Order: sequence, then C-alpha cells, then structure tokens
Amino acid sequence: TVLLFSEGGVEYVVKTAMGSGAVRRARQATLEREARAYERMKGLSGVPKCSGMVAGRYLVLERIHGIPYRDATWEDRETWFAQLLDIIRGFHARGVAHGDLKSKSNLMVTRRGEPCVIDFGTTVMHRDGFHPINNQMFAYLKQLDLNAWVKHKYHGRYEDASEEDHALLDYSRAEALLRRYRRWRDGV
Repeated sequence: TVLLFSEGGVEYVVKTAMGSGAVRRARQATLEREARAYERMKGLSGVPKCSGMVAGRYLVLERIHGIPYRDATWEDRETWFAQLLDIIRGFHARGVAHGDLKSKSNLMVTRRGEPCVIDFGTTVMHRDGFHPINNQMFAYLKQLDLNAWVKHKYHGRYEDASEEDHALLDYSRAEALLRRYRRWRDGV
C-alpha cells in the first residue's frame, strides 16, 4: 500500500506491507529489499531519496513531483533518454537492477523535465563473491532494464534504433520466442 504523508511542508511517499501471514511477510521482505536498494543508490540522481524504514515496517521515500512517463512530452527527447540511460547505468554500477522498467508507471518526468525511476520493488541486488544464481538474476535484470530503455526510446520500433542503441539489446530465449510468436501472430 502506498500513502502520501506531509510534514513540515515536505511530502513523502510511505509504502507498507499489507495482508496477513505469509503474504504479509513476503511483502515486508520486498519492502526491506527495496530499502536496501535505495541505500545502495544514496546520492544517485534520478531516483527518489529514501529516509529508510520507520518502525521496521514503513518505507519512507521522497515524493517526486512531475508527470508519469506515459503522459510526457519533451522539448529534447534525445537528451532525456541519454539522462535516463545514465541513471540506469548508475544504479547498475551500484549493484542494483530494477527489473520492471518496461512498465511505464515506473518512470516519471520531474518538474524540471528530468527522468526519475521509481518503485524498486522487483529489484535484484548483486552480491559479491560466489553466488551464481544471484549473479545470473542480476545480469538478467540488468539486461531487461537496457532492453526496456531501447523499447521506450523507440516506442517499440526496434528497427528504428541507432546502431549504438541496438547494440544494447540482448533478448533472453523466452523473450526471443515471444517476439517471434507475436510477429507470426500479427503476420509480420
């Protein structure tokens, strides 16, 4: 559940796990993982500032004022997408992969016209050392983030992507099969 809270003229978004039993515990674990991701990204522009977990139950984040990506228009679209790619590479460098950037609801355009990535609930964080499953999941979600960036920049028209941007794409087997099926289904 997401709530808005205001104190001293500052607005916050408060996320809390709802439900009972195993469902609530799973949601709470997701919130705690999200809080750890924000801690890794502390000081990184383009993601909300995090005040941490309050009472071990409430994740408190800076409220981002702006408009949802799906409703946005840009004076300089190229610059906006270059900034977004820098943000994505920034959190990847800190060992955080978002994993759900294909969803337009996870991207915002701030009042200053800059990109902001929100909702790190599906995040995977890289663990140092020998953790093959974690390392594979992290690499996979990093790639999903880059694929989503290209998809958004070119409105899903991958054939229009520049050579440099096209080089960022790398589909998993499942994604490649799904894309082939959709082309077959649509007669393309």
